[in-house]
Amino acid sequence: MALEDEQLDPQVSEAEAPPIRQFLKVQKQGIGRAAVAQRIKENDILVAIDGELFLGDKETLKAVFEDYDPTMLDDVAWLVTFWRDGVFFNVCFKTPFRADFDFVSPEEAIEVSEGFKNLQFEPIETYQNFEVFRDLRKNAAMHPTAQDPLATYAPLLWMLGNRLYYPMLAITIVYCVTAVTHILLFIIGYILVSLYVKRAQLNLLRSYHLFEEKFFWMVIGATSETEARKTCLALDPKILFRFDKAEPPQKLNRIQRKAMREKQPSTDP
Repeated sequence: MALEDEQLDPQVSEAEAPPIRQFLKVQKQGIGRAAVAQRIKENDILVAIDGELFLGDKETLKAVFEDYDPTMLDDVAWLVTFWRDGVFFNVCFKTPFRADFDFVSPEEAIEVSEGFKNLQFEPIETYQNFEVFRDLRKNAAMHPTAQDPLATYAPLLWMLGNRLYYPMLAITIVYCVTAVTHILLFIIGYILVSLYVKRAQLNLLRSYHLFEEKFFWMVIGATSETEARKTCLALDPKILFRFDKAEPPQKLNRIQRKAMREKQPSTDP
């Protein structure tokens, strides 16, 4: 009888009911600054953190980032996995991920859960963010956000590798003028240029993409540029990176052309 009374008591059942464990979907309002910077959008579904499936509410998510220490910014990173329009993608966060959420529908939860079973993760420390820019014609370019030592020791080679042709021309002129003037002046100029490029390399890359009329589109966390490109192509199959070839228009055979003409409505009066 006591067990039956406990089951019939709604207050007891609600108090002892387990917390809802469900995927979280990002709302339009309340997206945190870090999420906006990483181009997280409305309706993106939070799937996993550091390769482990995340099921919980907003308070549970806050607890994941409770060890955040602003003084250790360079050493702290979380790999957060999202689901957007049927595609999984990763983003590395240096600061806690904040947003307002809704719970996903049961159908979405099943689809995400089934897809997550096929995901494979490398060691978290091997991931880095790639920023992707593209123009109106879907021509795209990307670069890693991590510091490249080559930019410090050989700025010209770094610019050549990243196809920053105009800055490379300007630096070449500086080197030539200082070398002709005096070798000591050349050494001082080389050191100053190296320090500048070391500190400004990410801004140089972003500015050059904007100069080419490409706009900030996505941030992808991946172990390599090849992996990041595959994720971008999954999100937008029409995107084109440098040296990629656009697929030629499909040629129709005689039977297909005849079928298309038959489908077209007649314009005869």
